[in-house]
Amino acid sequence: MRQLFGLVLITLLSACASTYEVTPSGRTLRTSDQYMEVLEQHSDKIRSYSGFYNVLDVEGVALNSKVAAAQLDQNIRLYQWSESKYQEEKTKFEQRLSKQAEFFVSFFTPERKNDDLFKDTTVWRIFLDVDGRRFEGKATRVKLPLAEIQGIYPFHNRFATPYIFTFPVSMLSVESKEMKVTMTGPVGSGTLTIKP
Repeated sequence: MRQLFGLVLITLLSACASTYEVTPSGRTLRTSDQYMEVLEQHSDKIRSYSGFYNVLDVEGVALNSKVAAAQLDQNIRLYQWSESKYQEEKTKFEQRLSKQAEFFVSFFTPERKNDDLFKDTTVWRIFLDVDGRRFEGKATRVKLPLAEIQGIYPFHNRFATPYIFTFPVSMLSVESKEMKVTMTGPVGSGTLTIKP
């Protein structure tokens, strides 16, 4: 009877424990659920309608130092990176964080002609408001396969266009403050609010 109780107790305790992946080099990775939590903490959504008609559907995430660290873990899991590849990618991320503020944005509007944020002739304007300052941004279309984008940004879908918004301010200098990314144009407007 005691052995049965012990076996049941061990089974219950092991079922409650989180499972962590450990790389061959000994690096402990965040779980997929923990990765999703980090993304959710640093993201926001815009859903804009005109009656029953969806005019704007946007979801974005700040690529700050916490998200960068979580994404490195996710990439190790997805691509089985070596320790040297991890260090190389970490250095690249740190350099980008010190130079500019970046946001991944999944953007949808039903009229394809209005989905032109990356063009010089776009009708859209993109702004980052933080700490009483405003920075005008630039959108770059992400040209990766859908499966690869969804591996890092699971909220992105095939109907939306993936963009990276960049702003001329160091992410490291603004990531501890509330950030507002505004997209505005004749089609509609909305603001993503990222809490620190």
